[in-house]
Amino acid sequence: MLDRIAQAARDLAGAAYGAIGLLATDGSVEQFVHTGFAPEVVTAIVADRRTNGFPPHHPALRSFLALPIRVRGAVFGELYVADPEPGRFDADAEDLMTALAATAGSAIENARLVDDARRNREWLTASGEVARALLAEADEQALLDVVSQALDLAEADYASLILPIESAQLKVTIARGAGADDFLGHVFDPAASPLGRAIVTGHACATGDFAEWANPGFANPHAYGPAMLAPLVDAQGVRGAVLLIRQMGRLPFLPEDVLRASTFAAQVALALELNDARGDAEWLRVVEDRHRIAEDLHDNVMQRLFATGVGLEALAGSDGLDPAVGERLRRHVTDLDQTIDDIRARVFGLRSADAPPMRYPRGRHPHVAPATAETDSGASEATRSAQTAAMRRLRPPTGAERDQGVASR
Repeated sequence: MLDRIAQAARDLAGAAYGAIGLLATDGSVEQFVHTGFAPEVVTAIVADRRTNGFPPHHPALRSFLALPIRVRGAVFGELYVADPEPGRFDADAEDLMTALAATAGSAIENARLVDDARRNREWLTASGEVARALLAEADEQALLDVVSQALDLAEADYASLILPIESAQLKVTIARGAGADDFLGHVFDPAASPLGRAIVTGHACATGDFAEWANPGFANPHAYGPAMLAPLVDAQGVRGAVLLIRQMGRLPFLPEDVLRASTFAAQVALALELNDARGDAEWLRVVEDRHRIAEDLHDNVMQRLFATGVGLEALAGSDGLDPAVGERLRRHVTDLDQTIDDIRARVFGLRSADAPPMRYPRGRHPHVAPATAETDSGASEATRSAQTAAMRRLRPPTGAERDQGVASR
């Protein structure tokens, strides 16, 4: 649709070039499409790394017209037309472009609303499917489904599930996409990197450059760019996080993307919590059964055997009883005593021994160890600033902030 709007602007104004730029929450250009430039010219322009002025290969622009695209009074983007000939755009052309910009604003807003509704539906559907799978059995296949769903829904190039392990470490348990083989199984200290510290805090966030979360000297062989982190948070704490990354040159994750991923991650965390609760319930049920059996043996079986033994021993000592029969009775009493001792040992064993292995082991999805005060104080000011900036990007901008972003350029 943006391509069609840019082409319509070019046709209406009779311009050689048309373009449209949509603004991010911080006022920068989030998405930019253009029409009229030859492919080889575009390649040469992109190859130039300068951010100010025109590169040597850029066509001359002697006529230029730019109009803001407003949605509900706030600047949503900008519409441009340009031409190498001077004096191409008069008042009539400006009126046409103004009308087109107003129409474009409504069209873009409606398209985004439809797209947001579709994405919300897809994320909610996936959340339900993943939760059901995890409740059935939170095995490796179910966890792989979590990562696969997140990778597809977020339109990311890399996705991983980072879970805590022993010794308060974090591990890339499941990974998919570009560079998955390089990072699968990677174990790291959560206090030793901005990414780990962000997971421990339990707050969802996004960044335009994954290097902000990586350790110093990160080579970035897979051209990682925009990234989003959605921690798995339940009532007991943080169980890990879903990390989603797009490669350089792709659009950054928007605040609504972070919100959807956070809702998805919350469902995953809830499913893991319920799965662990089921493991606890099974363990408790087995323990209660063992105690019930032990009490039954002690209160009923052993008492009856003891009473029978006492009766037989009294009978064996009766006057006039054949000595051979009395001896046989006393041997039976000895066997009963031995049986009572064996049952008593089994009763103590049932009460003291550990429960047998469960189908749903307890604590197989632990929580992340909370950050200590020493760890928090050790975080650098640069890291704090980066995290603050990332969180600020999640807040929708006001109309004044968008206008200020346009004016600053």
